[in-house]
Amino acid sequence: MIMTENRFIVKKRSPILYLIFISGFFAVGSSDFHLVDISNTYKEAKSYCREIYTDLATVRSTADMNNLINLVSTNTTARAWIGLEIGDVWMWHWSWPDEKLDFLNWKAGEPRKKNQDACAAMDRHGEWFESDCGIKRGFVCHGNGETSGHIFVDDTKSWRDAQNHCRGLSSDLVSIHSAEENEAVHNVSVSQNVWIGLFKDPWKWSDGSNSSFRFWKPHQPNYLEDQKCVAAVFKDKGQWNDLKCGGKCKFVCHGERKSTSTTQATFTTDQLPTNMTAILNTSSQGIIATFNFTVAASKQPNTTNVTTEVETTATELTTPNTTGVVYSTSVTELNNATAEMSTVTATQLPPATTVQVTTDGISALTTLVETSAQNTTQLSTPMSTENTQSLPPGNLILVQQNMTWIEAMSYCREHHIDLIHISSKDIQEKVAEKTKNATSTHVWLGLRYTCNFNFWFWTSSTTGCYQNWAPGQGSEGKYDCGVTGAIEATGRQQWVGLPETEKLNFICYACAG
Repeated sequence: MIMTENRFIVKKRSPILYLIFISGFFAVGSSDFHLVDISNTYKEAKSYCREIYTDLATVRSTADMNNLINLVSTNTTARAWIGLEIGDVWMWHWSWPDEKLDFLNWKAGEPRKKNQDACAAMDRHGEWFESDCGIKRGFVCHGNGETSGHIFVDDTKSWRDAQNHCRGLSSDLVSIHSAEENEAVHNVSVSQNVWIGLFKDPWKWSDGSNSSFRFWKPHQPNYLEDQKCVAAVFKDKGQWNDLKCGGKCKFVCHGERKSTSTTQATFTTDQLPTNMTAILNTSSQGIIATFNFTVAASKQPNTTNVTTEVETTATELTTPNTTGVVYSTSVTELNNATAEMSTVTATQLPPATTVQVTTDGISALTTLVETSAQNTTQLSTPMSTENTQSLPPGNLILVQQNMTWIEAMSYCREHHIDLIHISSKDIQEKVAEKTKNATSTHVWLGLRYTCNFNFWFWTSSTTGCYQNWAPGQGSEGKYDCGVTGAIEATGRQQWVGLPETEKLNFICYACAG
């Protein structure tokens, strides 16, 4: 993942204001693939891809694999999840991508019924038999653009080495779809036992595709305990390895980014802190924001207005007292691993600063709970879909299952609205009453910490300055990255920061009614 930093400076025609906009790139896209620079489990990665794009990447051909390798070539990613996972059924496939298994010519007693990797060979009579893929024998490739028909290679290789040889000819091991084709392959094989392009494995694609393309590392997959998901290993030329699904890797999605809606909100602070962070949007698998924006500012008697808006080209903004040009062309994805953010830094701003932010996002805006200056920022948004200020107790759903924070957020958004956010003492009391029935010591809230900018924020739109941190928590605490908020299930039932990987009960809020 390329981490670039572009600084956009407002060129002043008056000495009133100096702004810097810093933008980082957190996703890389090429062709139909999108590398997401977040380390997630396979399940979390799949959920993310399905919400933001289509699914985890399906690889259909050598050309697709080359595109994937090129996508990551300028990145330091060691490996990334793709959409291949183990299934329950061992199936035969042709190695030539997307070929139907519409003709079979097994000899008597074949194929075997064992659930293990296997490959198919043709005997000297033209009949097929199942074989250990590591045995060396001659093989037949499809003809390529320069050679019609079939190519017999009288050089003994294992099935996988034979496949690589054929791929080096811009082809693959032969697939057979009729008795006539079977006879043609038999004739070219000079009555030897030869490999054909049929193999058996249990792997399936997350999106349901039937692609038979495989690109395993040597001696992989090895089917060690719980290694049921697949990552591309880019230090090994992108070859694939089976891994435990609970491990964390970056990942590759495929498909177009889903359409977004534009949300606008205004928030006010009595004093804008030195580092004012742009408002975030969230998805079910993390903190997601996509925004290009321009910045302009003016000094008025009691108010300074800073406006950000979607923009893809150089824009000149004019205000009553100053004119500035800001160049902004980037798109930023903020992720759940480090909660990186675009930042507007302002100096010499008077009190009673009003900041208006317009973003092109996929869900409600968030609220900053604290800033590095320990200020509280209140957000007022006309786009909120649910007013939690007056949630009745029946709209709070305690889920007595232990999940990570990200899993909990995904669950709430799939089955209800979101993880609960507490914006008033009234809601705190209702949440506290619910948590008394929890089966874990703490209960997740929709609260998250950014280690880069040292503040807490809610992952959904809300208003209010209410806080209920336990002593030593919140602005008084020191946290590592990946910390999220929970409420104590017993005692004073105050808020604490815990690692997002801990598994706790959680509270969702649901629609009124």
